[in-house]
Amino acid sequence: MTNQQIINNFLSAFTRGEKTPKHKALSVIGEKLYSYNLLIAEYVVEEGFSGVLIHDHWAEGLGMVSSTTSQHVGLIIRATKHHPRKLRSQQGAFNFLTDTIRK
Repeated sequence: MTNQQIINNFLSAFTRGEKTPKHKALSVIGEKLYSYNLLIAEYVVEEGFSGVLIHDHWAEGLGMVSSTTSQHVGLIIRATKHHPRKLRSQQGAFNFLTDTIRK
């Protein structure tokens, strides 16, 4: 499976709960998307919000872990452009993603 196929499985309501191959750097377990063993996105239902919560593991957010993980975060941000989503960029802080442009 390609990384894009794994992200599509994560975003699809029909395949969201299916596990993906664990030997890949990007994987889905339940309703959570992992880069290696680091949680980078998950489906959440909380007060007034139901959608994808993206954990910002870029240098300006929660801190860069690796260039591969940063690429995975970029993939999920681009793939969820038309989905309800929030970005966790600091411990405990949530911001809605609207036209976020990273340099």
